[in-house]
Amino acid sequence: MTEEPTTNAQTTPQEAEEKGDLRGTIIRLVLASLVVGLIMKWSGFTPITLLHFLGDSFRDIFDNIGSVAATVGEWLLLGATIVVPVWLVMRLLGGKNRGR
Repeated sequence: MTEEPTTNAQTTPQEAEEKGDLRGTIIRLVLASLVVGLIMKWSGFTPITLLHFLGDSFRDIFDNIGSVAATVGEWLLLGATIVVPVWLVMRLLGGKNRGR
């Protein structure tokens, strides 16, 4: 005895909710696309100019990493010329009972 699947024209509450969620999501995406498109049109941006802008920004960041590393390294060495000798003197004068 096998049961044949019955076709029911009614939808379950869960199916109705999923359809509502999908419909709401589509509406939100359409509205967001309209707003963003309007802003891009008013500001003169196109997808190509936006991609060029982002590409140039990333290129500038990577080009500047070397100079930033050199500057930070210089600051590190300058600070270490004062901090390390002061730490060493304090360590030597403090004895073994400090810090532990």
